[in-house]
Amino acid sequence: MSSMIRSRQRWLLLPGVCALALLRSIDPAGAQPQPARVTFLTNYVFQGRHAPFFLGRDKGFYREAGFDLNIVPATGSGFVISAIDSAKADYGMAESASVVQAVARGAKVKGFAVFMDVSTSGLASLQPHPTPQSVAGKPIAASLTDSARVILPVVFSRARLDASRINWVTSDPSVYFSLLLGGRVELITASSDGDVPTLRRAAESRRQTVHFASFADWGYDVFGYFLVARADRLAGADAQARAFAMATARAVQYAIEHPDEAAQSVSRAAPALPAATALAQWKESIPSIQTAFVRQHGYGQATEARLRQTIALVSEALSLNPTPAPIDVYGDKFLKR
Repeated sequence: MSSMIRSRQRWLLLPGVCALALLRSIDPAGAQPQPARVTFLTNYVFQGRHAPFFLGRDKGFYREAGFDLNIVPATGSGFVISAIDSAKADYGMAESASVVQAVARGAKVKGFAVFMDVSTSGLASLQPHPTPQSVAGKPIAASLTDSARVILPVVFSRARLDASRINWVTSDPSVYFSLLLGGRVELITASSDGDVPTLRRAAESRRQTVHFASFADWGYDVFGYFLVARADRLAGADAQARAFAMATARAVQYAIEHPDEAAQSVSRAAPALPAATALAQWKESIPSIQTAFVRQHGYGQATEARLRQTIALVSEALSLNPTPAPIDVYGDKFLKR
């Protein structure tokens, strides 16, 4: 059975493997240049979702592609974008909606690969909230840089709800769980593949039940997470960004085929994260990577049509003026047409 699963998953990476092999063969003398030290920001504290980056580093995929990879956690997509824009990090991952909004406000950051095709973001609560209407006015814990502060207004706009009825409670991500389980907020921003498995374990000891409302189920049909870099970096060093994207694709493929090894890899880097929890999280991430769109277009790809759809949805909901063009949000050399 495992061999059948692996064979069905080969579509993720074959073109990337060939391209990576080509990169390795460019130097006929076989000289190995010193790997470039790069800092990569995850969107949040280390979770199962981030396992491919750690696994790729442990397996040497990034080093073979020319990188000495330093992985650093962040506190939300907004933080990642600000750090990239101010050259405090080289690469990072950020929700597409946050990238669109930031670019409209002048940030010189662009996507160059799609890490997760659809969003796993949503809201966790101790009572079910089946519709956007049901959360209007309810206190929701979120950091100032949490991508949900961009996404939920988009969801409200699609549901013809007034975004001013979103009751944000500014909080640090480290206290989200305690705020919810202690009854101090009614909802917290959460992800199905990161927060929910851990939160449910914590709630079980209190005999509490955790419910999750997915933004995607509420009509948020846009790209999930982009790999991002400064726009000038993509213009001047696009070969390096391509190599990073290919190494990531290779790591994602390997992590899907070897989920236990992937979980162990991220758990070693984050001792407070049990391998069992990391495994549960990563398994929840995989469906957001293996989508119908990816099967059609290939892993990591962004088409111009879908990028336009993402930009239009976010721009209309947030009244962005001017509306960014696709080449403002995503590197032109990396866009599939």
